[in-house]
Order: sequence, then C-alpha cells, then structure tokens
Amino acid sequence: MSNDIISTLYDHYKDTCSIIAEAIKRRDRLMLFVILALGFFAFDTVLPDASNIAVNERLNFKFGLNLNLNLAVVANVVWFLLLVFTLRYFQVAVFVERQYGYLHGIEEKLNKKAETELITREGKSYLNKYPLFSNWMWLLYTIIFPLFLLIVSGIKIWNELKYVYIDGWTGSLLLDSVVFVILVISVGLYLTTIHKKPKDK
Repeated sequence: MSNDIISTLYDHYKDTCSIIAEAIKRRDRLMLFVILALGFFAFDTVLPDASNIAVNERLNFKFGLNLNLNLAVVANVVWFLLLVFTLRYFQVAVFVERQYGYLHGIEEKLNKKAETELITREGKSYLNKYPLFSNWMWLLYTIIFPLFLLIVSGIKIWNELKYVYIDGWTGSLLLDSVVFVILVISVGLYLTTIHKKPKDK
C-alpha cells in the first residue's frame, strides 16, 4: 500500500512539474506581448508623428490597403490588448507561484512516505543556497516588471490627458482612461497577492 501511495504521489509530482513548465512558457510569452504593447506606447509618446506614419505604412503594406488610420483608434486597440495580456499574465504568474507551494507539499509527503529524502529538486535543494541571479529574476518578475508597466502606461495616459483641455473628453480617451484604471487596480492586486505572506497553518 505504501509503495502504491508513493507511486501515485510521484506521478502527481511529475504531472505538476509539467503543468508548471507549460505555465511558465505561457507567462513568458504573455510578458513579451505586454512589452511589445508598452514599446508601442513608448514609441508613440516620444515620436507620435513617426509612429502614426509607421503604423499606417505597416498596415497598408501588410493588407494591401490605402488607409490613413487615426492613431487614437490604433491606441485604443493596443490599450485593450495590453489589458487582456496583462490580466492573463498576472493570472498565470499567480498560478505558477501557487503551484510551487503545492509542489513543495507533494515533495514533503513523498519523502515522508519513503522515509528518506527521495525528491528535493523543487523544494529543499532548490531553495538551498538560492542563487543571487534567481533572486534578481524573481524581483524582475514580481516588482520591477509590474512597476515598469505602470510607469509606461501612466506616461502614455498622462500624454493623452494633456489634450482634454483642448479637445475635451472623447470616447477614445474615456476608454483609454478606464483601461488604465483597471490596469492600476490589477497591478495593485497582483503585487498584494504575490507578496502576501502565507498564513501559518
């Protein structure tokens, strides 16, 4: 019976490792999409005329059209995509963090049943003498990247709000502002969740 439990736990351990690995790949892809959207915002903020020309030329070349799109419309789409990718990124990042705690629990149960330190790769061995670079990467993912997201999107929305006194509130600007507020709330909740100390059982 004990061997059956060990075998079941080990299979579950392997499955959980695979799930985490796939989630990490998704998280990294989503992060790339968010960075691309922020890159567009930075380009549009620093060189608005050049970005307008570049976007129109790219769309016309790609689809064989002869359009002259208003960049505000393109920015609305990018704001929306940024929100979708960011929310999904936060979801996956929180999932990964939660799964590591779960994986450590499985390791403890396996080792307890086996009455030896059978598996320590993701738990004891991983956390022992944790490399400085790993700490740095964790800092990038959980603090610097979310703050970078807020700073770039904050500069972008501030740049858009400057024209309220001239043009008044438009539907486009209102949409961008709502998306920014949702981003701020989401970043705050993400940082709270990811850095919240687990309660002692």
